[in-house]
Amino acid sequence: MRFIGLLAVLLGWSLLAQAESLDTVQVPVDGRGDAQRQDALAEGLEQMLVRLSGQRDVLNEAVASEAASRLDRWVTRYDYNTLDDGSSALQARYDVNGLMAFMAEQGASVWGMPRPRVLLWLVEQGAGRGEMVVEGHPLYAQLVAQAQRRGLTLVIPQWDSEDQGRLNVADIRGRFDQQLRDASSRYPHELIAAAVLYQGEPATVSWRVLKDKNTLEDGREKTANDEEAVTALIDRVTDQLAARYAVKGAVSDLRTLLVVDQVDQLQDWFTLQQFLAGLSGMRRASLVQASGTTLTFGLDFSASDEQLRNLLELSPQLRACPDPAVAGPQWHYCWR
Repeated sequence: MRFIGLLAVLLGWSLLAQAESLDTVQVPVDGRGDAQRQDALAEGLEQMLVRLSGQRDVLNEAVASEAASRLDRWVTRYDYNTLDDGSSALQARYDVNGLMAFMAEQGASVWGMPRPRVLLWLVEQGAGRGEMVVEGHPLYAQLVAQAQRRGLTLVIPQWDSEDQGRLNVADIRGRFDQQLRDASSRYPHELIAAAVLYQGEPATVSWRVLKDKNTLEDGREKTANDEEAVTALIDRVTDQLAARYAVKGAVSDLRTLLVVDQVDQLQDWFTLQQFLAGLSGMRRASLVQASGTTLTFGLDFSASDEQLRNLLELSPQLRACPDPAVAGPQWHYCWR
């Protein structure tokens, strides 16, 4: 048996820059006939597969054609909306849990919950000192739409006097991380993304993703224009996060015993069990022992220890215990 330790983690974070939920897509249509509806529902299913796998190339895998052949099975509701410009769109809701289970059975990667909230500080560097992309900026709608398309949980700062008192756009360009962390502390997030979009031909966006004091990923993309640069930014950040947090299950007889210290509230106990049971790749999470404020869970997790660590690190309330109370080869965490 393997032994690891952790404490309860929080569930149910809000999507501050996502008007649509993970199970809903909106597809433009040029009519409301049967053929247009079926085409739109099929396009919506493709978007769902990309969201739930985190990988754009999932559409080239057999799971995509298999899912498409059962289209009616996944659609739970649809309706039509009239957009601001007078055009029509079909809004459809899909069975997320059913799709994720099907994808796992087919051997595809699944990026379920929890998903990290990404606080994005994006500077558009024009001819002046640079401008933060927030609500009211010409690129804001594009930013939110692309996050919705990929299922990225994006948090956009207000960029009010409090933010500007702690941070300026030069700090983003200059990679002054202490100022960035100070300004970010008022917003709910698990990860911070800092990016600068340089206008020109080509347009270039430079980005990096931070967790605590570490840089998890970074990159630089060149595109034809600013709108494509925003799309490339969201795609690359989401691709990297999905590669880190998505689970591709495999049959395993290994069972993990999870030792949890300092769980002294009934609500913490409940929250922990719900969190563990909801992790992507978790087949079963059951309580096998309770002793004082220490709980032991048996976990049937379908992927590797590294993938489990990546999922657990999303909690801001876990830290390694400096003096583990339980001896043996294990991961040991304390609630903070």
